[in-house]
Amino acid sequence: MRYWSDHIKGYLLGLVIILAACSRDDMTVEGGTDGYTPLQIGNITFSGVSTRSSDTELTAGDIGVFRLESTGYAATRSNVHYTGSAGEWDIADGGTPIYLTENEATLCAYYPYSSDYADGTVPLTSQLYTSDQNLCYQTGVTAASGTPVSFTLDHAYAKLTFTLTHNAAYSGTCAVSGISIANDGILTSNTLDMTTGSYGSGTAGTVTVDPEISSISSGSSVTVTVLMVPTVSTLSGDITLTFTVDGKEMTTTVDVDDAGLTSLEAGKNYVINSNVSIETANCYIVAPEASLTIPVNVKGNGNADAVAGTDLDVTHTASSVGILWETSSDLVTLSDFSSSNQTVTITASSSTGNAVIAAYDEDGKTILWSWHIWVTDYNPDDDGTTYTITNTAGTFYTFMDRNLGATTSTSGDVGVKGLFYQWGRKDPFPGSTTLDGTTEPTLEGTITAVTKTQVSASSNLANSILYPGTFYYGTSDNTYDWYSVTASTHNDALWGGASTSAPTDKTIFDPCPAGWRVAPWSGGYSPWSAIGANGVSTGSVGTFANYGVTWSVITAGFWPAAGHRLSSSGAFASVGSIGYCWSASPYSSNGYYLDFSSGNVNPSSYGATRAYGFSVRCVRE
Repeated sequence: MRYWSDHIKGYLLGLVIILAACSRDDMTVEGGTDGYTPLQIGNITFSGVSTRSSDTELTAGDIGVFRLESTGYAATRSNVHYTGSAGEWDIADGGTPIYLTENEATLCAYYPYSSDYADGTVPLTSQLYTSDQNLCYQTGVTAASGTPVSFTLDHAYAKLTFTLTHNAAYSGTCAVSGISIANDGILTSNTLDMTTGSYGSGTAGTVTVDPEISSISSGSSVTVTVLMVPTVSTLSGDITLTFTVDGKEMTTTVDVDDAGLTSLEAGKNYVINSNVSIETANCYIVAPEASLTIPVNVKGNGNADAVAGTDLDVTHTASSVGILWETSSDLVTLSDFSSSNQTVTITASSSTGNAVIAAYDEDGKTILWSWHIWVTDYNPDDDGTTYTITNTAGTFYTFMDRNLGATTSTSGDVGVKGLFYQWGRKDPFPGSTTLDGTTEPTLEGTITAVTKTQVSASSNLANSILYPGTFYYGTSDNTYDWYSVTASTHNDALWGGASTSAPTDKTIFDPCPAGWRVAPWSGGYSPWSAIGANGVSTGSVGTFANYGVTWSVITAGFWPAAGHRLSSSGAFASVGSIGYCWSASPYSSNGYYLDFSSGNVNPSSYGATRAYGFSVRCVRE
């Protein structure tokens, strides 16, 4: 019997001990008995350069703690809610604390607390920064009874911080309603197991946020921070950033290698400075009786990757700005030139027309760059003012409804003709004063008439910049190119269409306004290939009347027979009888173009030498 009694006693004692060990984490028990004490939490700090605030210590808030599977402990404890302040963290809402013995336990902690994270797996989403979404955590912390445990929390997200500055050259309200971030390696979402620190494979895509900025005052800056899911693969190429400002998208690219953005690492803050400014170009549209402030230190669109085989810097410092020529007296006035901001304000009169202004070096004589000012009430970005044509390769082109520089789109009006351009040059030359005559116009300003000069330099590009009012004509010895006196020297990339299959980006020499470019070939076909083959009868594809053609096989508005300036002299020819329109693409030493008359149409002509002055009709980029 003693043996049985002893056996029962021993069994019952063992049973009590087992139950007691289980109960400590299942009900509220005063610590200090049987070697079990509640977890004591000391300081909680944040690690890494991407801190939650200027103070790296969490002084108050709610955290979650996991006691992971550990030797000497019967079970894990998941997502236990603690609340309080520095050095005084207590179990929240009357819950059961985590108990520790002298055996070391492995802990995981995170902030801010959420009841949704019961198993330690957290969904991450790239999003606009908010403090309650900026998850921080630490895993693998060892702790034992009697010693307060401090946590140093790492950041689950990376940060992209944009400093948006309202440049003085931009005259809008500067309301920012969207920022998108695009690259093949950018992740929109992923999962994180906080208990192991392991990320999933993630979902790639474009991250879009709305910072809801109603305005940024001129000269001021605001900061927008985006929580980014850390990348799991190396980024390459460019990150494309699109800012929606005053309802219009402004896009720029950031080279990941140059910017140190080959990866977005958790806990790191990547800062991108962006100026919200007017999009630069070689042509600025100003409405009658309106003003526009433009930068005068940027060549063309400022595309450093598309300087077309030259050694030009895309920026410079202007010491002064002046009007070279304008089609009527006081068409535009210049004011408020700022040498520090490198801007000038252009104010248009009530008339329509064209002008060219220039930025000068310190001597006040040397032209650094020049710009076409198109005074018109035409806004090509408004709906209903463009036409879409699809070429034979299936490429869509959105054309303006008029030639570059035209003051109207109405047939029979001399203003419908627009301006002339030599292939690859950025600066315009005025057309004749009548619909079918060859009278040179009288200009107002420093330049009162077009100068016509035979090219004599082996590299004439610099002269074309220094003398934008000079029409450089060629000879048979240099295949009638303005670019060089040498017949073998040409530059096919000046307008970005060197490849007729896949054109490159718009270049600093493109004469069109921001968002528009000279129409390039694409897929091996001209932009006008939908009209038909070379030599097609005009009557079969359109109607020639009022010194121009209106197409019937495509919807594209009226195209004037503006004639051209001869590549051998710069004189007018074929005014009123033939229309010519450059493409951005070269053919041998010539350029591809469209021509039409009352007899036939050649949508893919290639025999025009590059010193010719032809019309340009811009297409949307």
